[in-house]
Amino acid sequence: MLRGIAIVGTLLTNIWLFTGGVGGESIGRPDGRWDGDILLLSGMLSNGKFLGLLSILFGVGMAIQFESAMRHGHRWPWRYEWRSLLLLADGFIHFALVVDFDILMGYALVAMVVAPLLRLRTKWLVVATALAGALHLFLQTRDMSGMTYTGGPLPEDFRDDAAGTADWSRLPTPTYFEEVAGRIGDFWNARYEAFIIVPPLSAFLFLSGVLLWRAGLFKGDERARTLSRRLAIGGLGLGVPLTVWEYLPLPGGDITASLSRYTIAPIVAFGYLGLTLILLRRRGGSGFFARRLADVGKTALSCYMLQNVVALILFSGWGLALGPLGSVGTIAAWAGISGLLMLAASLWLRRFRQGPFELVWRAAVDAPFRKADRARAHERREREKDASLSAS
Repeated sequence: MLRGIAIVGTLLTNIWLFTGGVGGESIGRPDGRWDGDILLLSGMLSNGKFLGLLSILFGVGMAIQFESAMRHGHRWPWRYEWRSLLLLADGFIHFALVVDFDILMGYALVAMVVAPLLRLRTKWLVVATALAGALHLFLQTRDMSGMTYTGGPLPEDFRDDAAGTADWSRLPTPTYFEEVAGRIGDFWNARYEAFIIVPPLSAFLFLSGVLLWRAGLFKGDERARTLSRRLAIGGLGLGVPLTVWEYLPLPGGDITASLSRYTIAPIVAFGYLGLTLILLRRRGGSGFFARRLADVGKTALSCYMLQNVVALILFSGWGLALGPLGSVGTIAAWAGISGLLMLAASLWLRRFRQGPFELVWRAAVDAPFRKADRARAHERREREKDASLSAS
């Protein structure tokens, strides 16, 4: 269910890029009384927060894979490195054919570096986590100027001199294949965030997820409940005021604005994690929407890619071109696509145990090791047979 929340929450951040575009008229010039307020609230709740939660859960998944490998006698991290290579290829396809803000490639590269560290004792893993966090903070505080448009200067014909901003509506609409060629041609510039800015933060969050799993956060005992409360109180108690600070007439607002997405948002993500676990343990997670979110979580890779494909078809210029939308329309689009994901995942899981991309993924991951696994299983059966005969 946590994965499902993270997937749907990440869409809440990205949907604005599809329906209006950064700098688009529907965002830059609110067209309704509540338009700007809804946009502001959506950004405060979602921008970077659910991506941080997804990163923590990625680390939890890595910890589960590690324990599974140890139980089955597999060498770590060889299988996981192969798994990460496949994720890298999948991410490139998603980047090239769908959207330029794909997260899979960055996750794959960081996972390759982080995976061998799971063989360390927990105390040394804590040190590695602290070092990754310190590197991220150093890089963030070194340049407090924030993100700017890096795609090159806009032609003067597309400037709105009165507002001093770009009039994106006057830009020619590219075809789908022109968009694909543009992303591939501008690969390194488009991947700057995934390859340069985010990796230290991703490493910190991945390792934090591993440590939280080892600490027993997801168990049902009192220690897990205590840890959940600490995460909720600490993450929200510190992260929410820092998030709001950016929008108040207080000193240091420019600093919190620069740190908002990559430093403050992950703090809130830990709070979201703790709060969600508290609510799940109190209510059992058996409600209708809880089950549907769990279905999305079971098909997380498929739903992540599907939501971007659906949004691209609905709102791109070469697709149905339903945008630009105001804030109310954008939230409605997010709710509609989220509902579609829940319905599709629920129907699919009635016949299959995993999502469509997950099934293909699992087959590709296991393919190089299938022969060795069969031989190992045969040896195990022979040993059990010999032990049974000896006992007789």
